[in-house]
Amino acid sequence: ESEPNAQTGMSGATNPSVASLADLLPRLEAKVAADPRNYEQRLLLAQTYVELGQSAKGVEQLRRLHKQAPHDNPTTILLATSLIQQGTQADLRESSKLLEEALREKPAVMPMVRLYQGDIQMKLGDVPGAVKIWKDYLGKMSSGDPRRALFEEKISQASGHP
Repeated sequence: ESEPNAQTGMSGATNPSVASLADLLPRLEAKVAADPRNYEQRLLLAQTYVELGQSAKGVEQLRRLHKQAPHDNPTTILLATSLIQQGTQADLRESSKLLEEALREKPAVMPMVRLYQGDIQMKLGDVPGAVKIWKDYLGKMSSGDPRRALFEEKISQASGHP
């Protein structure tokens, strides 16, 4: 038997869990093809594509799932974060809108949404916009909130950004 990593075509050390995931992909694709109405299997397939770096396939599957269940927050957030990874301006803008949708559905995701929206502004080259998002939300947080450190770190990094 050959090493699973030998077939990935990736240079350097390969994460064994990624190789294992790649080995499972054909079976997962077959399951989805056999039962295309199974939402959970389709979501798992989309996540697997994203995890394996096949973001275009993952985003395509996630778009279909989001269209089918627009109020499913985990799907909305996964689509948004996958679009951030793709990083085109159109994807980043769409991601920001999706994050706002997720926020309307579940206000408790606000800290995560504001972190991501700041990241989006950074990728769009709008450092002051990112810092404003983070500072505005930081100002609403209680002094004992452990998530403050995440916002403070983002602000600090952006302030040193060229």
